[in-house]
Amino acid sequence: MDERRERAFTRVAWVLRDFWECHRSGHTRIFDLLMHHDQDLIYMGRSVNGGGHREHLVPCVVLVNQAFHMYEHGLELSEVASLMRKYLRVADITKEEARHLDYDCKMKTRMPSGWSFETGAVTARLDLAGIKLVHDGQA
Repeated sequence: MDERRERAFTRVAWVLRDFWECHRSGHTRIFDLLMHHDQDLIYMGRSVNGGGHREHLVPCVVLVNQAFHMYEHGLELSEVASLMRKYLRVADITKEEARHLDYDCKMKTRMPSGWSFETGAVTARLDLAGIKLVHDGQA
């Protein structure tokens, strides 16, 4: 599992570096394609209220922008892979919770004020919205 885990997150970092070098942009749904067979590596659990909506805990656009920022400042592929290993996470929440998170809390494409990659919890958006997860063993 450790080798598979390393390959998966290094693959994400490689593709993001290629996007950064060639295009300076990247489609935020790239993670779904790159992690399609490795969902168990990024799955955090299901809402206590049920599921039905796959939610990235840190918005994809936030992850892409941070990876590009890191490459712009000379950080290495391994450092971006490490970032992805920590923050590329999904959970299964209800559609109502997703609407609440995105529109009532205004967290569709951003993290809460004061949150940082250095100290921030991966669940900060869900915490703000009052969404609690249970690990159900599914991916």
